[in-house]
Amino acid sequence: MARLFLSYSRKDDAAARRLTQWLEREGHDVWRDEDDIGGGASFSSEIEKALKECDAVLVLWSTESVQSAWVRDEAGYGRDAGKLIPFSLEATEPPLGFRQFQAIGLSRWKGKGDPPNADGIRRAIARVSGDRQAAAAPADARRARPKADWRRPLAIGGAGAVVVAAIIGLVLWHPWWSNGRQIAIAVLPSPQSTDRAMAVDYSNVAAADMAAFLPRRFDGATVIGPDDANGSAADYRMLISTNPRGAGANASVTLSDRDGHTTLWSENWSTADASAADLKQEVSAAASKAALCLTDARGGATRLSQPALGLYLSGCTGLGGTELSNEDFVTIFERVTKLAPDFAPGWGYLALSRSWIAQGLEDSSPTAYAEAVRSARDAIAKARALDPNSALTYDAEYHLIARDSVRALQVLEKGAKVDPDYGMVQMHLTDQLLAVGRISDSIAAGERAVELEPGAPFVRSQYIVALLYSGQFSKAKADVAKAEEKWPNDPTIESADFELQFRYGDPHQAEELLPKVTNSSDAAMAPYRKVIDARLDPTPAKIDEAVAALQGEQGASRWTDLLRALGGFGRVDQAYQLLENAQLQPFVETAALFTPELGKIRADPRFMQVAARLGLVRYWRQTGFWPDFCTSEKLPYDCKKEAAKYG
Repeated sequence: MARLFLSYSRKDDAAARRLTQWLEREGHDVWRDEDDIGGGASFSSEIEKALKECDAVLVLWSTESVQSAWVRDEAGYGRDAGKLIPFSLEATEPPLGFRQFQAIGLSRWKGKGDPPNADGIRRAIARVSGDRQAAAAPADARRARPKADWRRPLAIGGAGAVVVAAIIGLVLWHPWWSNGRQIAIAVLPSPQSTDRAMAVDYSNVAAADMAAFLPRRFDGATVIGPDDANGSAADYRMLISTNPRGAGANASVTLSDRDGHTTLWSENWSTADASAADLKQEVSAAASKAALCLTDARGGATRLSQPALGLYLSGCTGLGGTELSNEDFVTIFERVTKLAPDFAPGWGYLALSRSWIAQGLEDSSPTAYAEAVRSARDAIAKARALDPNSALTYDAEYHLIARDSVRALQVLEKGAKVDPDYGMVQMHLTDQLLAVGRISDSIAAGERAVELEPGAPFVRSQYIVALLYSGQFSKAKADVAKAEEKWPNDPTIESADFELQFRYGDPHQAEELLPKVTNSSDAAMAPYRKVIDARLDPTPAKIDEAVAALQGEQGASRWTDLLRALGGFGRVDQAYQLLENAQLQPFVETAALFTPELGKIRADPRFMQVAARLGLVRYWRQTGFWPDFCTSEKLPYDCKKEAAKYG
């Protein structure tokens, strides 16, 4: 009888049960986490004990499991321990890094009788189990552990440049701290690159970018560039591979231990048009992100080891991407916190991912939403108990109350005070300060966010929006041009450019950008085209057509579009009729009230009544932070005196 560990995706549960039942009929002891972790059991001790004590690790490769970070992690454990037995469901090809092991096909087996190649399965279990028993023999008789393959499956982002933005921007999601441990990372071109010169260039850029900020965020970090990497001792290796193919290219980054025997993390890209996106910048940002996550996992008082290390790196580097869902991240970080219950970053990211789920449930079942909020707050409390100085927990709390601008701003300001170098809080501050009319403070927060995260395009785009709200159109235009040069075809920068051109710039350019920044149908884009037509020919008839087109649309964003259009076309009374509409009140995006095109609306004393109704007057009076327009614009009234009329 052999002790077998079965790794699989939850979506392949039926196939896993069929195989388990057959293996148990064969007399084997099969360990599955769903069956074998009791309600009160310690996940850490159970999972590690099962992996270490099993005779073989059986993995079911499928279209779902090849994308699963934790299945690959468990399979990697079995591979590196020399006890992996892979199976293939639906004729699925194993991921790169596991294809040197012949997978046993189970695609046609429905559970009746013996599976195909039953004798082959028996021989594989006997062989691996025999090797396991031989591990107790003298060292020279032991089986050599296979080296980990450097490669992984190519991850082709369906959203194209959207994936670029997410990967580059995710560097800022990292909570920074330092704690005295030394970590040296060598950055080298991979010998597997078909174009070594290109790989060397990418490696030099990644090493330079990493060295520019990593030691500032973690003072125990050392980055060793390609010229010095081969002759220097490093704790970890970062290999960068590039493979041009016609007009396109493949690229990968792999983080491993110092000898390259154990792959800790890797990321891959494939693009059909290498000129359509800044692949070099994308690779560099991903490498930096992985290095920062590594300092979390190995530089603190609690140092992660496998399998928690691989799980944490996959989750930390994957946040904000499109390959995993919020539920996937929760699963990853729940497993990390069970394996390492005193690891503060694991709890912080668990809190953040749970808060995302809660935010998504806000308009659904009240019961489900309340439970999700409770779960997120439990993780926030645990994370703060372990590390009171991490702004990550304030980021998580912000997502639970984002619709309440005043409370959200208070939480973010606390987070910025706890950790002024946490870029995500600064970016959220940029947005939330706009919502209470503190435009100059918003710009300051945006500048700080860009300074902290110069490689994040969506941080730059938020800063550009703040410039537009302040009326600094020339500076915003210059920043857009610089950003487009650095991140060609990035969707967040294109959206900022559209905001500039659509409302304040060239209507013709807005017309060209419109299909790029929306996935809407022609019918859905028609109201925007009407607004563009009215800007090109601002006759009463054209303006009436644009207003009518926007009035016919539904949704909170279209309410805001209509309000801004009325302001832009000088329709003050119509704007106030809209603001007094009870149906609109829950959907008012207060930041829109402080845009340049609503200047004439703010000049009307009725504006203070609107602001009072939205809770803004109470915030201004309690905090003493009055909105910029009260002193920067020529008003026929005194803000404080007019506000006093409304309590």
